[in-house]
Amino acid sequence: MKTSIVVGLLMMTACYGRDRPANSEAPAAKPIAAPTSPEPATPAAPAEPAADEVAGTVFETMDASEYTYALVERGGKQVWVAGPQTKLAVGTVLGPMKGTLMTGFHSDTLNRTFEQIYFVSSFPVAGGAPANPHTNPRPVATIEKVDPAPGGTTVGKVFDDKAALAGKPVVVRGKVMKVNNGILGRNWIHLQDGTGSTGTNDLMVTSSATATVGDIVVVRGKVAVDQDFGGGYKYAVLVEDATIASK
Repeated sequence: MKTSIVVGLLMMTACYGRDRPANSEAPAAKPIAAPTSPEPATPAAPAEPAADEVAGTVFETMDASEYTYALVERGGKQVWVAGPQTKLAVGTVLGPMKGTLMTGFHSDTLNRTFEQIYFVSSFPVAGGAPANPHTNPRPVATIEKVDPAPGGTTVGKVFDDKAALAGKPVVVRGKVMKVNNGILGRNWIHLQDGTGSTGTNDLMVTSSATATVGDIVVVRGKVAVDQDFGGGYKYAVLVEDATIASK
C-alpha cells in the first residue's frame, strides 16, 4: 500500500514537470495606476479654407484697368487675389472666397508676374456682403454704327444668332473699346459697332494678338457660347482665338 502511494506521487510529480515550461515564472502583478484628473481638451484650431478658397486681411491693394488686386494675409501667409474693381481698404477682413488659382501669371498692365494669384468673382467682407462689387463691368460708351466687313456680320447679330453660330467662324468689324492683356493666358478685347442694345452691344473677343483702344479692326474667330472660366468670368457669347486686322 505504501509502495503504491509513493509510485503515484512520483508519477504526478513527473507529469507536472513535463507540462510546466522550463524556467517559467508567475506573471508579475501589474501596478494599479493612481486615478488622475482628465487632461484639459486642446482647443480646436480655426478651420482653414478649402484648397480653392482664400480668406484673410487685406495687407495691400491696387487697381489696374477694371480689376482690383489685393494681397491677403492669413496666419502669417500672404497670397494675391484679383477680382472685379472694388473699393478695398487695407485692414479689411475678407471672408472665404472661391477662386481659380493661376501660377506664374503675368499682368501686362502692371508689368508684374505673380507666382500665385486667385481670380475671384467678388471680395466678400467677413460676415457680410461683398464689398462694392462690380462684376464684369462693360464699357458704357456708345458709338456710331460701323459698316460690317464684306461677308461679315454685326455685334448685335452675333448675340441674336448665338445659338446658330456656336462653334462657327465669324467676321466682325468694330471699334476697340477696351483691352485687357494677359488675363488667363490671353488678351481680352471689347468690340462695338453701334448695333445691339444694353447687354448685347459689346462683343468680347479673345486673342493672342492685341489691339489699340479707339482703332477700327476686323476680327475673325470662332463663336463660343455660355463660357465659364471660373472666378466669376462668365460670358453668354465670345469670339475666341481671333485674328485681328486693321479695317
